Amino acid sequence: IWSAEAFAKSEDSLQKPRVIIVLVDMSDSANQARRTVCKEAFEKIYQNLRQGDRVVVGTITSQSYIEFKPTVDEEIPKKTIWDNRLQFEKKLANTKEKIRGETNKLLSRERGTLLTEILDSLNIADTIFHDEKERQKILVILSDMIQDSKEYNFDKDKITDEYINNVIRDRQKNKLMPNLTGVKVYVAGASATDSNKFRAVQTFWARYLTKSGADFSPHRYGHSLINFENGS
Repeated sequence: IWSAEAFAKSEDSLQKPRVIIVLVDMSDSANQARRTVCKEAFEKIYQNLRQGDRVVVGTITSQSYIEFKPTVDEEIPKKTIWDNRLQFEKKLANTKEKIRGETNKLLSRERGTLLTEILDSLNIADTIFHDEKERQKILVILSDMIQDSKEYNFDKDKITDEYINNVIRDRQKNKLMPNLTGVKVYVAGASATDSNKFRAVQTFWARYLTKSGADFSPHRYGHSLINFENGS
């Protein structure tokens, strides 16, 4: 547990606060990853939190857009000169404990959903980011990244350049492309049946997220979250 005084005096407290959206894949196929790599990834995010950060944790399900309700939506308190040190320390510890507790409960859930609507989840992120004018925007997707919906099934579909172009065109035509301009994206839990499929799925998301304006890098996409905001 952090000391509030050390926290207040740290370099982090002088840095720009962030809004960090964490989307958790609740599909059956991600059951094991949720309890292992996703838990480890969230711990890295948790340890990196600083004053003024807003943390929103939500789920990717069969009906992501319709059913979305954040599991967590909390702001890390900022220490002011008027704050009593002990009261601030207590508030800080309580807020952080709530974030960790609720998220770990979510990641420990065993029953998953059949379908995985990742594309629509990005529209939720767009909606949340839209009202954030000051904070730096970070999106963390804890998922195998296998879109599995009525329209698209990445396990069965052959993901070619033409396929990717068609999906982007369809989403644009139906005004479903999210606006993720300036949003830094991390992915942990990415998986596939073989390395060719893994690369094809990664190429899809690289193209789709870049088209939506996001700051996407293959260095921030993988099975594990190698680092979080450590010069990445």
